[in-house]
Amino acid sequence: MTAIIVPGDSLPIKNNTSVPEATTAAADAAGAGAGAGAATKIGPGIYKMPRLQHLIPSTSGILHHQYQSNKNNAELVYIESDTKRYIPRNNDFVVGTVVGSVGDFYKVQLQQFLSPVLLPFMAFPSATKKNRPNLNIGQCVYARVINDDNDSTFETELSCTDAMNSRESGGFGVLDELGFVFDLKLAFARELLYNAKLNVLSTLATRVQFEIAVGINGRVWIKCGEGVIEEKKRNKNEETDGDVKMRSADGGDDDNDSVEGLRSRNLKNLRNTLAAVEFLKKCEKVEPEQVSNELKKAFKGI
Repeated sequence: MTAIIVPGDSLPIKNNTSVPEATTAAADAAGAGAGAGAATKIGPGIYKMPRLQHLIPSTSGILHHQYQSNKNNAELVYIESDTKRYIPRNNDFVVGTVVGSVGDFYKVQLQQFLSPVLLPFMAFPSATKKNRPNLNIGQCVYARVINDDNDSTFETELSCTDAMNSRESGGFGVLDELGFVFDLKLAFARELLYNAKLNVLSTLATRVQFEIAVGINGRVWIKCGEGVIEEKKRNKNEETDGDVKMRSADGGDDDNDSVEGLRSRNLKNLRNTLAAVEFLKKCEKVEPEQVSNELKKAFKGI
């Protein structure tokens, strides 16, 4: 069921109460439980009133209301809106860039011109003071929002752990530097995350092997194949493998072949990555029936 709705309207749903925040629609996408009975699971644009536990719209847009047959008939409700500014909400999945550190926190940028949010040093699976990720400026992370700043009491914080088990990553963590980060419209990013019927990613998978992390803040990380590997890093890893390798006169050709092979793979992965990015950006503006044609156009000549 879809309908146009604005803040102040009453949600046209049967069950106007929701499950706990830890098992909202975003957490369910990471494998959280469905809760009891047919409780309503909320997504973007829906706010739960703390005292009455009633659901109200927090933005204007198209209301999507559907039942999840494989989750005890739980209702899923969210509002699709074409906003350009991202506002963090609890349990949102986001892709952020480390821009600095302060105290026991990393400062993470979620969107241009948006104040950085905080990622605690200990917000990683099995992290301790002596054993925790040492992130550098410019590295990207895939995390979830655990404390938004709606009450103006605390700053927004992120976590790279599973919502139900802090010892598990739940798919979150530091993103491989061999990938590529780009921006999409917020509405389309939500579609990629929440709309199981969307055929964009499944269509892309028929053309190229890839890994992807979609942030509801509009940032997407993607790596096609092995990614683009730097020659310096590869040579350094080979030299530190163990025993010293004796190089003969014939060994030079093998090294050249190895370097040429690496460059060839890098070029192929780079072209596939750029084509995949172009394909995803084109899919923002086309109908589902045109997705296959856009895939052929993006990968033409590759």
